[in-house]
Amino acid sequence: MSLKTTQMLKIFQPIEEQIKKLSCLMNETKNDATEMVTLRKLIIDQLHNLAEKLENASKEGCDTYGEMKKKVTSIIEEFCTIDFNKNVENEKNFLDESLFQVILDKFLKILENLEKTETAPLKQNLQECLEYIKEMSGICEIEDLQNIKELGLSITELLRPLQFYRKNLNSKLLSERLLLYCCQLCASFRMLVQVIKEQHRLKAPIYSCKKYICERTCYCFEAIIDIIDAPNASEEEEYLEEENNFVHRIDLALDVIANLPKKSQEQKVQECEDLWFNIEEIFAHAMSIAQVCQPYNFKAISGSLQSILTEFDNLKNQLKAAVPDLTMNNFFMNTLTDAIYRLERKINIAVLTLVMEVFSDIVGPLKKLVNLCGIAINVNNRTKNDLNSAIEEFDQWTDKCVQIGKFAISCCRDKNRVQKIKNCLASFESLETEVIPAITSFYLHPNNIEMRQCVKLLTTEWQSVTNEFQHTVNLIIDPAVFCEIVYDDLQERVHQMTDNLDKKQNITQTEVGVIIQRAISLSRQIIATIEDIGPQTIDKHANMTIREFKAAIYEVDAASKKFLGNEATSAEQLRVINRCEIMLKVIKRLFPVLSNIVKNSVALLASSMHTICSYKSMKGQGDSICRNTMNFPSSIHQLPFDQKSSVYIPTPYSVKNCKQPLTIQPADAVPRNESDVSVLLPYIKKGQAMRNEWSLMYKTPRTPFTDCKSDNVIKNRLKTKNLASIRQHLFSRDTFLEETELNSTNESLDLTNILENISKLSDTLSSEIKKSSPNTFERSQFIPSSMKRVKNFNKSCLDKVTRRLSECSVTGGGDAPMSIGNLDRSKYFRKKFP
Repeated sequence: MSLKTTQMLKIFQPIEEQIKKLSCLMNETKNDATEMVTLRKLIIDQLHNLAEKLENASKEGCDTYGEMKKKVTSIIEEFCTIDFNKNVENEKNFLDESLFQVILDKFLKILENLEKTETAPLKQNLQECLEYIKEMSGICEIEDLQNIKELGLSITELLRPLQFYRKNLNSKLLSERLLLYCCQLCASFRMLVQVIKEQHRLKAPIYSCKKYICERTCYCFEAIIDIIDAPNASEEEEYLEEENNFVHRIDLALDVIANLPKKSQEQKVQECEDLWFNIEEIFAHAMSIAQVCQPYNFKAISGSLQSILTEFDNLKNQLKAAVPDLTMNNFFMNTLTDAIYRLERKINIAVLTLVMEVFSDIVGPLKKLVNLCGIAINVNNRTKNDLNSAIEEFDQWTDKCVQIGKFAISCCRDKNRVQKIKNCLASFESLETEVIPAITSFYLHPNNIEMRQCVKLLTTEWQSVTNEFQHTVNLIIDPAVFCEIVYDDLQERVHQMTDNLDKKQNITQTEVGVIIQRAISLSRQIIATIEDIGPQTIDKHANMTIREFKAAIYEVDAASKKFLGNEATSAEQLRVINRCEIMLKVIKRLFPVLSNIVKNSVALLASSMHTICSYKSMKGQGDSICRNTMNFPSSIHQLPFDQKSSVYIPTPYSVKNCKQPLTIQPADAVPRNESDVSVLLPYIKKGQAMRNEWSLMYKTPRTPFTDCKSDNVIKNRLKTKNLASIRQHLFSRDTFLEETELNSTNESLDLTNILENISKLSDTLSSEIKKSSPNTFERSQFIPSSMKRVKNFNKSCLDKVTRRLSECSVTGGGDAPMSIGNLDRSKYFRKKFP
């Protein structure tokens, strides 16, 4: 279906249904009565006329949506009001079987034209803003705040029709991409405002940073226009975007294995062959994660992959045996399932360990880069190579964030949280291309004020994005599981410090600092979870334990600063270690507390869902979902997942416990050496390719990393399978409510607040300029060519915003020598936005 919007689809589908019914009726009628033959000929003739009118309407086109809509409506009304009792000349005596399809095709085409005509004004407004931003990026001057305010007003008003258009899109992929670029557009404008404010404060341009922001804003405008012009996303693209991740592939493989006993022997063999493609994709995703983890996690994941290879070969050979053995079939199915579960457990633990490492010092790599710019090295002796090590560490940090974000997205059902993480990852991707060059330039020219401010603005934005990213991921993570991960890590570190002290090796503030940072990351995650669940649902004992934990962190930090100074004695070092051990005991007591918090939150959610559904049923407003949930289960393990009544399966493992390997090796089997990863090299390369090619902001992978045609056939067969069961994952909290509506209202509200601040700031700057210089600044005439071609914006829409915002009366808000062309550009905006 080429129609992109739900609105047009609702028009087309009833017509399509009626045309098909008419086609069947005309082809099946066998009444040879003269009146029926005449009527049949008349209908055929009118159908031909309808096809011609639709084709002519498509060719003629219209300038506006209203004209096109009126033309289509008149054609349909004229056809529906035909008087079939009236004799018509030149009746066609034959029925072309393709006539009905021709009518549908032509009607579809005219609706496509109607769709394009409807979005034409929106595209025009987007194009005008794009051209203005392009002109702005090429001018090294201090922008007038009035111009920026007017630009912000236009963006604010563009968000409304864009949001309506996004909700009306049939394609989930295009809808999510459109929201992503709208959010990025708002983020770019916020950065632009900060740059302009800083320019006015310094009374000097910050050209490089402004140029980057303008280019980023232009890219967002261009991407939005491309989405409006693009055809519907194919089923393949939708599938790859939504389901090509480790979590979905693991769940799908487990579903396939669970359903094998219901199949015949031939079907089992075929399913096993198809399953291999999915397992290869699991391996590639697993290796893409393992490559950014610690070596011990990489080793553990590699061993699990080889175990899966062994168990899969055993199952495949057993299914192909000459004499089928049901008992052995089931045994090898279970061993393969257990091997996949062990891999999933290790991947979840590895990603949670990454979260602990990254969130413990989330701006550390960036801070290290910035601090290098202030070292006491003569400017003439500085080279780019001095930053290589720090840049590599920063790149690794970014790779880890991407893997954390991707895994969190695949585990989360809340679409708004997923969108926030995607927005953060897109911001990382865009900022990374500018932060490193900006810091490198500043390192080589530390006395350049513009470069200094550019680094300051970019790093401030980076820290803002990292904070948002950390908070959103913390809302998804299971706090009890994360508590175990942190506890195991800290326990090992405290034991290592104790051993070092026994060996007369001094412990340092750096060692204790790592422990404090990781404990703080756990504390932040707990706070985020409690705020999300609701502090009123937390009992007194849980609150007291959490407070004890915070106090223990404070005690360790205070002891470290007090005792681990220069030449600390063994007794002083031991006191610090004792504080760490006390904190470990509190963390250990936290685990059951956090488990109860999560369990109670799920029970509360189940109760609220039952109440809502009962209320709707009593009011007569409930649908089938609500009626089926009247007997809502109290146990989360019996909780129906959605309207498809999928089965919820809790994870059979934990951080500490999992099922040990149990298998039978055939006599002719060659044991695998887990330390030999040569068999995994193809998947290591695939995983590396996935990491290198994955992108949100600038490109999106469209095909899997395979060139085999048979694999594509298997892939198409696999992708049509829906998950029969919903499985719990160690990484995330249990959530059963899927947010179906993506919300972009907050971005518009943020822009409104920014515009209000601009109004206040521009008024302040204007009054300061009048006091310091009563004469009006002279400005040279500069009118960019793009400004002469723009049309007036929709005045009625703009008035809605301007009524909420105070009008600025600024005629110039910057340093006189650097405000070339501001007056003329302000006139342009006042003409464009009267």
